[in-house]
Amino acid sequence: MAVSVLANLLANLWHLISNALRRLLGRPPGFVWLEISGALPEFETPAGFLRRRVNRGPGPVTLQTLRERLGRISLDGRVRGVVLRIKDVEAGWAALEEARGELLAFREGGGRVVAYLADPVDTRSYYLACAADEVLAAPLVTVGVTGVRTRVSFFKEALDRLGIGAEVVAVSPYKSAGEPFTRNDFSREAREQAQRLLDGRYQEVLRAIRESRGLTEAEARDAIDGAPYGPEEAVAARLLDGVLYEDGLPERLAAGGERPRIAEWAAAKKSLKVPYRRRVRRRIGLVQVSGTIMRGRSRRVPVPIPFLGGERAGSESVVATLRGAEKNRRVGAVLLHVESPGGDALASDLIWREVGRISAKKPVVVLMGNVAASGGYYVSAPAAHVVARRSTVTGSIGVITIRPVADRLYGSLGINPVGLERGERAGLMDPSRRPTEDELRVLERQIGRIYDEFKGRVARGRSLPGLDGIAGGRVWSGAEALDLGLVDGVGGFREAFRRARELGGIGEGSPAEVLLRVPVPRTGRPAPGEPAEVVEEIVGGLRREFLELPGRVWAMGPYGIRDDW
Repeated sequence: MAVSVLANLLANLWHLISNALRRLLGRPPGFVWLEISGALPEFETPAGFLRRRVNRGPGPVTLQTLRERLGRISLDGRVRGVVLRIKDVEAGWAALEEARGELLAFREGGGRVVAYLADPVDTRSYYLACAADEVLAAPLVTVGVTGVRTRVSFFKEALDRLGIGAEVVAVSPYKSAGEPFTRNDFSREAREQAQRLLDGRYQEVLRAIRESRGLTEAEARDAIDGAPYGPEEAVAARLLDGVLYEDGLPERLAAGGERPRIAEWAAAKKSLKVPYRRRVRRRIGLVQVSGTIMRGRSRRVPVPIPFLGGERAGSESVVATLRGAEKNRRVGAVLLHVESPGGDALASDLIWREVGRISAKKPVVVLMGNVAASGGYYVSAPAAHVVARRSTVTGSIGVITIRPVADRLYGSLGINPVGLERGERAGLMDPSRRPTEDELRVLERQIGRIYDEFKGRVARGRSLPGLDGIAGGRVWSGAEALDLGLVDGVGGFREAFRRARELGGIGEGSPAEVLLRVPVPRTGRPAPGEPAEVVEEIVGGLRREFLELPGRVWAMGPYGIRDDW
């Protein structure tokens, strides 16, 4: 303890001297460039030694980075504002909602926000730009605020041509994760909820445009329906405030005749005040459930394979990290960040058990990201408090199983598989033949049992006795989930952080001081940057999981919503 106090004292003494010199000698810019691009993940991903050596450039922009930079600029008090460089935005709607919230809070604190659009503008990037005081664009930029749409690819016909089919057993028609493999179009139920989610997205975009640009509801709709625009047309439609090249920005932002200097963050931060450190006794442990939930260890697969690929939240790794937070005496509460469409039902249940067990000792607060559906909701249900964004996709309480059928493929290839069996149902998942009625009833009983357990866990964790009307695979936005009692609050990181601090009895302190990323034990996950181990794990894991696909029960949400024009 004495060592920690002395270290804080020396660090703050150095910061005091540094800040005094920055005040005397450092001339901060009038505005700071902040780039917002890519997927905007919530937190930075720790990189291993080799990855840091290979990727020497700046890391991806995260919401954590945006919060910290805006906070640092506000703390200094000498910078007038920020200029946003918005490009190649691939973020989900909940992440965009969080970024907008941070920018609006910066404006409320007296900072000015200017959006400068020098790349083609789509609906997502314009929705984000609407958080600015002023929206400017370069000449020849296309403003394509064309609205939102959802697109799902259905593979039944393609699989039929290959001689492959599938029997999907689901708890209800709303549990539609298997539909792309068995249909050529949406079912009525799937279409109904996809349209409802899409309507919510559209209304949110309309609200942002209406409030930012001073338009009526009808004018905002007309502006979207008239897109895409050239820059001058966008000014006439009141979607832009001006058109100019980047070198014209200082003159545009001049105040009292003085043209401000606009600096990149890397240069600007050298003249900004450094925040002082406070010693905090208790911390909030950060644990992440990111990607498809699977058994085994967490990993990142380069190719997004349906049900298997992309980022993986391994139950072994997540459980080990939760136990690390439990054993750390300085951790008074756990912030569980869930960014997952669900996945393997058994893996979800193993994580659920740890969340519930640890929450009885240390409060667990869930922060939902873009999606926390099905298995992602399953693991959230026993938490002490659940916070979603308005645009989060959640719910999807239900399970499915897929039984592949490849008899026609075998026939076309001239393959005649012959099985010798002992046991009435030894060939239950044999893809070389169609399932019998008895086998389908067995699969229905299996998912029915797991579904009942799923509902029971949610009912107990959320104190919701009647779930039939909101379960059955139905998907909800975060705003709808709040009304239904599936979450406790709608907000962002700051709300979840505040609740974790309150419930854990943790004193004052900024997220940088209080939040502790709980390391994943090496026995629970290969460290990033160890290529041989990672490749071996990925290849071996994918092979095992592909072979286990038939008969695995999935707590998996159905869709992603994207914009195209």
